[in-house]
Amino acid sequence: MNSGSVFAQTLSADVNNNPAKCGFTAVGTPDEIATAFDSTVTCQEIDTGELGFKIPSLGDLLTFAIRAFFVIAGLAALFYLLLGALGWVTSGGDKDAVTAAREKIQAAVIGMILIVAVLAIIWTLEQVIFNRRICLGLSCPLTLPGLIEQSGKDFCCVCVNETTGDRTTLINTAAEKCTANGSFTNR
Repeated sequence: MNSGSVFAQTLSADVNNNPAKCGFTAVGTPDEIATAFDSTVTCQEIDTGELGFKIPSLGDLLTFAIRAFFVIAGLAALFYLLLGALGWVTSGGDKDAVTAAREKIQAAVIGMILIVAVLAIIWTLEQVIFNRRICLGLSCPLTLPGLIEQSGKDFCCVCVNETTGDRTTLINTAAEKCTANGSFTNR
């Protein structure tokens, strides 16, 4: 008996014990069953604790981008204010240069006032009005509605023995997870 038929008999017995598991039924020769199960995706889990850092969510990334935007806007307004001040100092009494420098300073001050006003309004909305249930990314992380819905279908895959590399057991990932030896446990 070749290894394909042993694999097929193991999976055939597994499916026969639970015929509804993953929508498979054990019909055909052991080699046909082995071919069908060999085309099933291998289970792959990533333990994020082993990575050494937390993988950021879309909300985390957008929160960072929003906060970075306000920091860059504030720095740009400050830089423009300094350019206006430098223009005033180096004007040498030229009326047009002084006017241009004053306009730069006024624009920078108006920009800073707008930035502070927007930050105050958003902070008030997040903290007082929405009571941190809805966050826009400034005083608390951005709140996103559930964009991904589970389809209701179960996802099935085949466990792999990490030592031998053999594909062993067909599982439904909604209720089970693979172990290192290729078997599975309930979630």
